[in-house]
Amino acid sequence: RGEYLNDQEWVRIQLEEVYPLAMQLDAWGAEYGLRIFEKDAAGQFVRRKARGNIHTLTSVINGFPLMETLRKKVLERKIELRERVIVTDLLMQEDRPVGALGLNYREGKFILFKAKAIVLAAGGCSFKVSLCSPAAACTGEAQYMAYEAGAILRNLDQAMSQSNPKAIEMHGMTLFAAVGGKFLNALGEEFMLKYDPELGSRARLTKLVLGMAKEVEAGRGPIFMDLTGTTPSDQEMLKTVLPEPMQAFESANIDPFKEKIPWMPVFFGTQTHGGGVHIDKNCATNIPALYAAGDTTCTPEHGTWSITGLNIAFAMISGYRAGEAAALYAQNSDAVVKEELQKQVQQKIDRLVDPVKRTRGLPPDELVQKIRQIITPYKVCYLRNEERLLKALERLKRLRLEFLPQLSVRNVHELVKAIEVRSMVAIAEMILRSVLFRRESRGFVFREDYPLTDNINWLKWIMVKKEGEGMKVWAEEFPTPYITPPRDVYPPR
Repeated sequence: RGEYLNDQEWVRIQLEEVYPLAMQLDAWGAEYGLRIFEKDAAGQFVRRKARGNIHTLTSVINGFPLMETLRKKVLERKIELRERVIVTDLLMQEDRPVGALGLNYREGKFILFKAKAIVLAAGGCSFKVSLCSPAAACTGEAQYMAYEAGAILRNLDQAMSQSNPKAIEMHGMTLFAAVGGKFLNALGEEFMLKYDPELGSRARLTKLVLGMAKEVEAGRGPIFMDLTGTTPSDQEMLKTVLPEPMQAFESANIDPFKEKIPWMPVFFGTQTHGGGVHIDKNCATNIPALYAAGDTTCTPEHGTWSITGLNIAFAMISGYRAGEAAALYAQNSDAVVKEELQKQVQQKIDRLVDPVKRTRGLPPDELVQKIRQIITPYKVCYLRNEERLLKALERLKRLRLEFLPQLSVRNVHELVKAIEVRSMVAIAEMILRSVLFRRESRGFVFREDYPLTDNINWLKWIMVKKEGEGMKVWAEEFPTPYITPPRDVYPPR
């Protein structure tokens, strides 16, 4: 289902390890009287066919009780939390991290964290694209820090998109299709049946957002979600599992079960899958002492984008594995932080506060908007060709060389935004260069100039690494120990 780009060893790990971890999570929730997994009267998990599911089912999960359970468990175990802190840089010594630099943006103070091993687990980069993105706060600092430290990143050509209501910020949209919601074009047609006759509106996101873009390009937009045919019991389940989205509809005087909802694809960048830090089966990067988990990684089990339900499962498994591996590394490490580290810290602080010293210049919000104008037009992030990608890269280069040095901030809050801009510019370039490098169409990459999937020449992962002051991009073949993909050229599936 991941169009053969899946890391097959990670698929095996996920299938074998997800159930016991899910049961552990369910038991933790019960300790606090919280229901993480929706269950029926017999106590069995409620499961639905959702996006991409053909022979599989997806468990219905209550997101906020899940997060509250994990927070309570952290506090119960007296694990120290440093909140309201943005971590900006890894501190390197002898080609490995020995600490990290953070900024407490409530107090306006920098913090030095020393560590024998580091796990990066701070999501991907959503580019603050839309209020409709629940991951809008994630701007890729962990991925940027890994890149700057010399770590390899992978699969950023698969920068992803979701679909959301046009006017309301919400999460949990997978369930809408799972309970029978249908995507309609302006003619009232369930248009996804043209692009995926088997799954229709439950198509994988790779097909869904491309189908939406093609409908609009053909003049059959706008797009709507139609929930008017859902059953009363499923409507009640949605109200239970997704109380915030349902409240948002109510506040906007919208009854989602009686009227069609204007809908659109939303570019998510490297958030919730879309490429990231390259890891092995123990979540180790190519840099000693540096590990990654969750959306910060290349989410290797997905390939392109396979089926709903893998993200939370991978977050659990990769978090567990990264923690175990990092702890073992730290126990056996004899690394000693040298005095010259303080000089490195000061150099990084001086660079970070440069925008504070400028009395005139460009505010961070203006640059964020410029980045979005470059990377999110649908003929750059959906219907692509070499000419448009090169133009986007040229615009991004100008932004990096001319506008980024003009950043000016008035306070710590704006300084955080300036730090986020730094990350977004770098990751936008990684995405564009990775897409340009892949000369075929696969997953979230649809190239008008290379419209076929080419397993002969492009059954490869696209890799990115910092090299000097430049960015190295290359393709790498990968092992296929369990399933041998066909060596053929064919239309995207």
